[in-house]
Amino acid sequence: MQTSTRPKFWPVWPLLCLAAAPLPAQNAAPPLPPPAGQAQAVPRTLTPPPRPQPFRRVIAPKEPYLAFDAETKRYDAAPGESVAPFTFDVTNIWTNEVVIHRAQGSCSCATAQLPETPWHLAPGASGRFQAKVSMSDKMGLSTKAITLFLSAGTNTNTLTHVVNLEVNVPTPEDRRQMAIAKAKIDPDAIFKGDCAACHSAKGQNTFGEALYAADCGICHESSHRNSAVPDLHALKQATGYEYWERTITLGKAHTMMPGFAQGQGGPLSAAQIDSLAAYLNRTISHHLSSSNSVAASVPLSASPQ
Repeated sequence: MQTSTRPKFWPVWPLLCLAAAPLPAQNAAPPLPPPAGQAQAVPRTLTPPPRPQPFRRVIAPKEPYLAFDAETKRYDAAPGESVAPFTFDVTNIWTNEVVIHRAQGSCSCATAQLPETPWHLAPGASGRFQAKVSMSDKMGLSTKAITLFLSAGTNTNTLTHVVNLEVNVPTPEDRRQMAIAKAKIDPDAIFKGDCAACHSAKGQNTFGEALYAADCGICHESSHRNSAVPDLHALKQATGYEYWERTITLGKAHTMMPGFAQGQGGPLSAAQIDSLAAYLNRTISHHLSSSNSVAASVPLSASPQ
């Protein structure tokens, strides 16, 4: 039997794996401290780069374009006002200068005032112009328009832009309801502002029947009398001179009836109140089965309407 003389080779891959494996932590040499005076390097934390934003292309309008703070504006008029004012803010967001040559109302009652004529607005420039509507002979809601005539750059073609003006003028019934609402909150309101023209101004220097027609009948004799205003001819209680004098002087608590005496903030003098109470006692008083003295003793705050 012949013995082989070829050298024997053991597989080397297990040795290579052992050489590549890290040493256990307890056998690893500790890191050397940095030299004196030298700061230790801090490991850098890598942050991902910011995500790119999507590209947005700004496209300018093909024609001159004006941006307004509002294309339509509304004005709710108060009683007695004669003119409704408006203010418009405008910005040129086109690429070229825009020139506003004039502003024209849809009728003679609507007008506008430009800052200058012609009015030049550079690209990106802003400005303000005023407009107004005359409310004479108007009632309820109406709409007017202001047309701006403009051009841009070297283009001489005339273009237009329209803004709308809405005006709400209260009707007589609207004004009456507003006056009632004010009187419910503050009875003395009928002696102030526009209300005074009907409730105190007409009765100046008048007495008796004329005073009643001017200052009292407007409410108590009206065919459109509010339900909170009593019909003096249908009172279900005894009345007399003392009752009328006290009611006119001090008014009625928790109602829309204020005190008409000058000492209570009203317009009537003592002589006027005396003449008015005498007139009411002569024409309207209901004595029923009670005497005037009993009626006068009834507290006003408890008096039925």
